[in-house]
Amino acid sequence: MKYIVYLTTNLVNNKIYIGVHGTEMPDKFDGYLGCNCYSNAPSSYAHPKYPFQYAVKKYGPKNFIRKVLKVFDDLQDALDLE
Repeated sequence: MKYIVYLTTNLVNNKIYIGVHGTEMPDKFDGYLGCNCYSNAPSSYAHPKYPFQYAVKKYGPKNFIRKVLKVFDDLQDALDLE
């Protein structure tokens, strides 16, 4: 398992979200946008509980872009950068 620190940007209002995500393939986009939202799984933001989920529901996942800032082997190292 690898851990990525990522930056997700809302292309409509330029707000950003920075987080950590665990993945087996850090070089391949798995649809994860942040805060348990996946661009390919509408159910992950259909009933939002957090502000980021509300934003994905409001603007649609196509208006968000995720950029990997750094890849780590250790979760704690990723959390420290976050």
